Amino acid sequence: MDIERVKELKNNISYLDENRNQIITHWTTVEDVRTILTKHDVDIEVFQNVYAHPVLSYFIDVVKGIQEIGNCPVIAKLIDYLQEKHITSSELFMICINFRKAIIKKIFAKKIMSESLYESIAYIFDTNFKGVLEAFNETLAKAKEETNKLYELSIRDYLTNIYNRKMFDEILDLEIKAAIRNKTYFSIIILDIDDFKRINDSYGHEAGDKILISLTHLVQKILRNSDIFARWGGEEFVILMPKTSKNNAYNKTQEIRKIIETHNFETPKKLTCSFGVAQYEEIDTQSSLFIRADEALYMSKSQGKNTVTVF
Repeated sequence: MDIERVKELKNNISYLDENRNQIITHWTTVEDVRTILTKHDVDIEVFQNVYAHPVLSYFIDVVKGIQEIGNCPVIAKLIDYLQEKHITSSELFMICINFRKAIIKKIFAKKIMSESLYESIAYIFDTNFKGVLEAFNETLAKAKEETNKLYELSIRDYLTNIYNRKMFDEILDLEIKAAIRNKTYFSIIILDIDDFKRINDSYGHEAGDKILISLTHLVQKILRNSDIFARWGGEEFVILMPKTSKNNAYNKTQEIRKIIETHNFETPKKLTCSFGVAQYEEIDTQSSLFIRADEALYMSKSQGKNTVTVF
C-alpha cells in the first residue's frame, strides 16, 4: 500500500531533488517559521544545514524507495533539537506543517499537483510526523479545556459561583431580541438583602459572605432550570424569568421572600430581602426595564422592607 501511495510522487521526485535549496529556503524563511526560530534563538543557517536538509533528504529517499516510511531518526533528531530550544508543541507543529507546505508549493509551481499527488505527500508527512501531530492535538485539547475554564471564571461571580453582571447583561440582551422576534415576554426580579451593612458590621465580612452563599443556594432550589440567576453586585441579585408574566413573577417572588424570611442562616439566624419586579414591554430597553425594576425595589424598601413590589 505504501508503494501505491507514493507512486505518482516518485514520478516527479527528480523535480524536488533538483530544487532542494529552494524548498529548504522557503521552509525556513516563511514568516511563521522564521518568527518561531528567531524567538527561541535558533541559528537559521545551522537549522537548515544540520536539520532541515537531512529531513528533506529522508523524504526524497522514502519516495525513491531507499528509506522505509515511518522510521526516521533525522526527524526525531529535529524534534529533539527544537524541544531543547523550548519550542512548544504548537510551534513545533507550525514548523513541521510548513515543511509540507514548502514541498507542495514547489510542486504547484510546476503545475503538476493533483489530488492523488497531494494525498501521497500528506501520507508520508503524517506518518513520519505522527508524534508531532499527536502532541499538537493534545496541546489543543488542553488549551480548549483551559479556555473553557477561563471562560467560566469570566462569567461567574467569584463568591457564589452564579452568573455575574456581565454575563447577565449578555443573556438579557439575547432575551430582549428573542422577545422582539417572537413577540413574547419575560420578567426580571431584583433582590436586595435588607440591612446587609449592619450584618457585616455586627458579624464581620466572613459571616456576610456565608450569608450570600447560603442565600444563593436557597434561591437556586426554588427557581426553574430556565430561569437565570445572577449576582448584580454586593448584596443585590437579579433573576430573569423567561415567558413569565409580572403576575406569575410576583407569585414566585413571594415564595422566595417567605422562604428567605423563615430560613435559619445561623449568623444571624434571620434576615429578609426586598424585591422589585418588572415585566418586559415592547418599548423597553435593558436600561428602561432595569429602571422600572429598580424603582419597584425602592418602593419595597420605603414600605418597610421584606416586601415585593411590581412596577
